[in-house]
Amino acid sequence: MITTWRARPVLVRDGALAVLAALVIVGYPLLGPAADTARAAPSLLWVALVCAACAPLTLRRRLPMTAALASCAAVLLAKLLDQPETGTWVTVAAFASAAYHAGRRRWPPTVAVVCWLLVLDLVQLGSLAQPTGLITSVTSGLAPVAFGHVLRLRHDHAEQAALLRLAQERARIAREVHDVVGHHLSAIRLQAVGARRATAADAGQALTVIAEISATALAETRRLLGLLRDDPPADGDADLRALVARLSHQGLRVRLDGAPPGEDVPPQVRYAVYRIVQESLTNVMRHSGVRRAAVRIGRADGALTAAVEDDGHAVPGQDVPGESGGLRGMRDRVTSLGGTFSAGPRSPHGWRVSVRIPVGCQKAERPDASGDLS
Repeated sequence: MITTWRARPVLVRDGALAVLAALVIVGYPLLGPAADTARAAPSLLWVALVCAACAPLTLRRRLPMTAALASCAAVLLAKLLDQPETGTWVTVAAFASAAYHAGRRRWPPTVAVVCWLLVLDLVQLGSLAQPTGLITSVTSGLAPVAFGHVLRLRHDHAEQAALLRLAQERARIAREVHDVVGHHLSAIRLQAVGARRATAADAGQALTVIAEISATALAETRRLLGLLRDDPPADGDADLRALVARLSHQGLRVRLDGAPPGEDVPPQVRYAVYRIVQESLTNVMRHSGVRRAAVRIGRADGALTAAVEDDGHAVPGQDVPGESGGLRGMRDRVTSLGGTFSAGPRSPHGWRVSVRIPVGCQKAERPDASGDLS
């Protein structure tokens, strides 16, 4: 029912609020003793002034300050005509609403409500009230306005948080697309270049590999869509052994040292390690010009460690280009899980990508990662 009500136009909802406020103000005196003639028979002028004070609530979102000023004018007019209470609380609520909908211009509702309360005291008492009474009166009017400002600040904060989440989601989508599409397109390109220089038989084999890579890319893209819907990754989505075997079939000899992450590792961590290894090996194929690489997986101090190494031409101390989009994507994956990431030349030569992600595991012996490639 609440959802149905919120689906109605704003003018309808605010108009219903104005009618309800007027009915409450007009109906309250009728609940008094029947002998009280003044209560039993309110004048038409008073009823008209009550409606004039409540009607501006209909426009409290479209014209917030105009609605508040129109309501306070009706209340002041009722006081000048010596009429009963016409709904001062309605005007205060209108100013609170104006404070909420005023956006960055927050001072007009505050100044207007203070001036209105001072004029109201002057009309009621013929002079301004004593300091204590004046402070009480102004405070009672400023409190709802301050409440409106606070609600606005919370609303703006929630909007900023939503925009931040949207930006993070877009970055995540871009990272996933980069990893899936970039990896397989790089492999297809290498096979196509090789086929162009090969014999007819070898070219046919390369085309077969290209077909297999394309099918794998389509399957991973479908799984990616499930991941973007926040579905947990399946076990097969993070199969490092299958990745190593596939790349070895495509021409890059990859050695896997250590056991891939098991069921005791959270799926998000397994999937992140898989994507980081995949992106690192893609970079080996794309940039290093070598045909051998090593992947080392280990556990240490409640964390999962992974490293990808090649024996390319990079050497320690050599100037390297700035961090690419792929490296930034890997770093973002690791830091989002509370881990650390590093990438750069290794000794004596080659490139090394290393990650460490806490998983709360018990300390276990880590495989030796100091040997050279063989």
